[in-house]
Amino acid sequence: MLLQAPGSGDPAVPPPPVGSPAAPRATDGALSQAGLDLLTFFLDDGAAGGELDTLGHWLQGFEDRAAAVGLSLNRGKCRLSVAPGATIPEALQGIETFPLDDIQHLGVPCGSPETMRAFVEEAAKSAERKMRMIASLPDAHVALTLLKFCAGFVSVVHLMRAVGAVFDFACIDQATQSCLATITGIETDASAWALASLPVRLGGLGLHSCADTAAIAHIAATFDGEACLPSLVTPYVLPHAMLLDEDDTFLASLEDPRLAPFESVLEKIQNVLQARDNYGGRGQKVWSATVHDERRKALLISMTEELGRSGRLQGSALALKQVQVRARIQSCSAQHASAWLYGNAEADPRLWLSPAELAVAIRLRLGLPIAPMPSICRLCGTGSADVDGVHARSCFSGGRRTRMHNALRDVIADFARRGLLAPAVERPVFSNTERKRPDISYVRDGTTVVLDVAVTFPLQPSNPQYAKRAAEKPGGAATAYATAVKEGKYRGIIDNEPNPREWLAVPLVVDTFGAWR
Repeated sequence: MLLQAPGSGDPAVPPPPVGSPAAPRATDGALSQAGLDLLTFFLDDGAAGGELDTLGHWLQGFEDRAAAVGLSLNRGKCRLSVAPGATIPEALQGIETFPLDDIQHLGVPCGSPETMRAFVEEAAKSAERKMRMIASLPDAHVALTLLKFCAGFVSVVHLMRAVGAVFDFACIDQATQSCLATITGIETDASAWALASLPVRLGGLGLHSCADTAAIAHIAATFDGEACLPSLVTPYVLPHAMLLDEDDTFLASLEDPRLAPFESVLEKIQNVLQARDNYGGRGQKVWSATVHDERRKALLISMTEELGRSGRLQGSALALKQVQVRARIQSCSAQHASAWLYGNAEADPRLWLSPAELAVAIRLRLGLPIAPMPSICRLCGTGSADVDGVHARSCFSGGRRTRMHNALRDVIADFARRGLLAPAVERPVFSNTERKRPDISYVRDGTTVVLDVAVTFPLQPSNPQYAKRAAEKPGGAATAYATAVKEGKYRGIIDNEPNPREWLAVPLVVDTFGAWR
């Protein structure tokens, strides 16, 4: 890309946007002494800026050097950005020209706010088409994985870093929400979508909001690129390229009203403005994490307050439901609780969920109903099968809980077997009783290790203390169950063994949302 400087007495055209997807590097000393105001290269992409005659002289020298080593410049892929009415020198003839306000470099627009909006609008339409194609795939779980890692937020993050709040990226969020609805058959309300847009570490689906992130991405990219400018432009141009308070695109992002509720983020940004210390290039990650944390706090408050305003529950029932909402989101936030969410290309194909399984799992994670109306449980015949699936996950009839336990036990035993631990499954190992048979046992360095597997449901109405513990921290219900039930179960047995120090009991407890002890 070749950029014309406006005039000998004016600063050169600013360098490519600091939000470019890759940081360019300066060329070697011989080339950078050509009298240019700007000269950068990234692999085979480059940008040179200066007066037209200087650009033509430099380009001719560049082609001569390339020819000396057997290379040639494809002028058909070059772009020349010039001021209106400029006379193109002979050395630059044959190169396609564009106005200075329509500069594009490394796949991002660098011109005026108007041309930026037009460019990103076309990119947004392309992203929406990609999401419609993904939504049409027959495998829902694969489609959801592609939506997370190949479309939506990730497909335009480089553009957000380049243009920020100049363009309203809400259309990408709407397309992402529509794609999720097509894939899963789930129409998310405002609260459910707000939760879905949170990172998986906070109990969401990781479908990040572009509209909420665009300003932060651009501000962070501006600071990231500022450190590169001294090596990209001449000392004459440098002061003009670093005037952030005169950059309309930067100011639009800094004044984005979506940042107003996040005072802590704005304070961190102001600190960077003053100290020019952008967390070692991690500004976007740091600020986005802060926004996500604060959004989850606000979402938890609004969801619990909405339960009270609805009037459907009163007193202790309302209090329990509010605790259960927090417990669900906390459990989904636990480490490894989201491992199922986006599959694994190298894992057993059976670990990918069917469309029906995926839809139910997503509904349970987002707190959406899994049935249109309550009914009588067909397994126990007495309990009310509520629309939220609470009874379905706590009913003792039908053998579902036993099958779940045995399946988890067998998986853990298989891992132990692969580790050459020679595990025994449900065999008597205690000398003082044969009634207690641990799920898994093996001997390691003279110590008999007994593993007891359990799956607990943190929202079960009969044990509200588990919901309270789960609401306090991720994995709280599993820890409470392990302490109250499993550890007490084996403590007395091991103490009565001839050599109790040669025994080790390990409860392996996980709740139904995937949070481990």
